[in-house]
Amino acid sequence: MGTKPLAPAAPAAFLRAGTYLLLCVVVAAALRWPLLGKSLWFDEVCMSGQRIGTTEQLLATLYVDIHPPLFVGFMHFWARLFGDGELALRLPALLAGLLSIPALWWTGHRLVGDAAARWGALLLALSPVHVWYSVEARLYAPMMLLTLLAFGTTERLCDERHPRGRALWWLHVLNAATMLGLHYYLAIVVVALAALAPVLARGFTPMARRLVLWHGVLVLLLGVFVLGKQALGQFETQQDYLRTLTVGELGHLVLGWCWAGDTMAPLGGGWRAAAWALEGLGALLLLLGLAAVLRANDRMRALLVPIGLLLLPLFLLALVALGYGRTYMERSVIPALPFVLLLAGAGLASLPRRGQRLAGGATLALATAALASLFLHHEQHWLVYKPNCDWRGAAQWLGQEIENGGAGRAVFTPTPNARPLCYYDPRIQDVKNLALPRDPAQLGQSVGKRFGSWLGGLAEDTFRRFAAHKDALLAGSRLRVYRSAGDPGQLQLRERNADDVCYLVRDHWHPHPSVDSTVETLLKNPRVQVLAKAEFVGITVHKVRILQ
Repeated sequence: MGTKPLAPAAPAAFLRAGTYLLLCVVVAAALRWPLLGKSLWFDEVCMSGQRIGTTEQLLATLYVDIHPPLFVGFMHFWARLFGDGELALRLPALLAGLLSIPALWWTGHRLVGDAAARWGALLLALSPVHVWYSVEARLYAPMMLLTLLAFGTTERLCDERHPRGRALWWLHVLNAATMLGLHYYLAIVVVALAALAPVLARGFTPMARRLVLWHGVLVLLLGVFVLGKQALGQFETQQDYLRTLTVGELGHLVLGWCWAGDTMAPLGGGWRAAAWALEGLGALLLLLGLAAVLRANDRMRALLVPIGLLLLPLFLLALVALGYGRTYMERSVIPALPFVLLLAGAGLASLPRRGQRLAGGATLALATAALASLFLHHEQHWLVYKPNCDWRGAAQWLGQEIENGGAGRAVFTPTPNARPLCYYDPRIQDVKNLALPRDPAQLGQSVGKRFGSWLGGLAEDTFRRFAAHKDALLAGSRLRVYRSAGDPGQLQLRERNADDVCYLVRDHWHPHPSVDSTVETLLKNPRVQVLAKAEFVGITVHKVRILQ
């Protein structure tokens, strides 16, 4: 296996690669299109005008958001240009996902060869994980694309054997800056590539020094931003919904989730057998790929593939050793996915032709089975991630209740945040959504103390306008959503309701009844009389009367 790039004097070979990649992208688009119509869930709705539509909402969101400001800011302006319908919100992720396929080949063919990169691109097009996150209005598909570009541009800039244009340099700098503004974990990639630059350049060359300098400057700017967030008391290092990465979890990530997205194993029977077969075949291909990397003509460049695979997981394992445990979810290390598939592609490409056909056919057959399971079961089972509940349908049903005289009633739910109801029908407002993260005057004093009175006054004024906007939303609401309680007396129905009828909304996936069973407890209470029941994908809505 070689690591030589496509020769500039071979346009026919380049054309064949381009045609192949175009077919991969077309197949990928066809696979992703049916899922674009899923109902939006909470995280996606947070990228809509319902959460960040005004400048004040945007600034307030940036104040509390656990990510750097770039993606939220981008989506704010994107929605102003193209609207915040379901397709418009998901289009950036879709485009990033589709572009990741040629980006994998563009990066990978120089590291582990054309055949391996082609296999990797095809596997990425068929990946259930990649399908899922290419149709979710979040930052995970862009994380994969930017990471691939970072590795590809760094490797090319450090290659003294071939000319480098100014455009490549500025693409690299812009890409690195975008990574740091997108997700804090990507700072590890930027730092690691700076450390690898002298190794790739075979010395501390002028280009290696430039890379180290610019990466250092960009990381320093991110550090200034983080210090500012810490000064305002709004920078979090762990989250309750995240897990602690272990060696066992890492094994599952690389051998299970990255290959099939858990689309088959939870179903049992033949599906579980297919999952085990794919995991075993994937493990074999990764071992073959690693052996091929170690035999490569340019071993250091080929080693960028396993480095890309392990970089973020090893960083999170190091955090665990330092006492930061709740920092992991599979999607938080999603940039590892294309490198898993690229390394597997190297394993396939290392086989003799007959073996490559057999192993490649088996891999594609099992990957297709995983995809089929995703499309068949994503509404009933937790696979790549929890199912997207039909908040659209639930909001439409509640909207009809408003039209039929239900205005002024309360909605109770154990869901931590029912924001999608508000997105699909602004006459429904979640009281929790309308709570201020901080008192405007206190925030202004905090900012003024650290950054000067002018900025303090601006912060206070902005949050006062933010509060006024929330008050207007609450005043215009026709149904108000509250957190449910197991005892009817704790619902405070007389203070919150126009009559003795209210609505109970149960999201069956979050939180699980073992965590919060208040709706189930209410339905068993003799004082609760069910008047109507509406079932949607992942959600049940009860219309009930609370007897006094």
